[in-house]
Amino acid sequence: MRKNTVLMTEGLRRDAGIFLVACLCGMASGLFGIGGGVLLVPLLGLLFSFSQHRAQGTSLVALIPPTGALALLAYARGGFVSWRTGLLLIPGVFLGGIVGGKLAEKLKRQRMRQVFAGTLFALGVWQALGAWWR
Repeated sequence: MRKNTVLMTEGLRRDAGIFLVACLCGMASGLFGIGGGVLLVPLLGLLFSFSQHRAQGTSLVALIPPTGALALLAYARGGFVSWRTGLLLIPGVFLGGIVGGKLAEKLKRQRMRQVFAGTLFALGVWQALGAWWR
């Protein structure tokens, strides 16, 4: 690999880059309720050569316990949490996570990335249209 490549594969620079990306994703998670799937997964792949599967698995380690809990506390203090809806979401997200993990194991690298990119694109278009025309 060339020394001046954009991709960072090892060493202190890579670790510092991952830390900076994590800080940005943590801020986005607290601010917008996003981070792992929308920002961290693509950045781990694009900047640090993670496969789609590895990026998704790694983001789950970092985002679910610390960021989710801290962001939840901040939003709850502000009165922005629907506890009933949140509690209803838990079993669906749990079961969906199991099914999604099993499906992910069956997809090849390229297909996994295509499905991920297509999903983000479709949700982005939907969100953009809703932001301007609702």
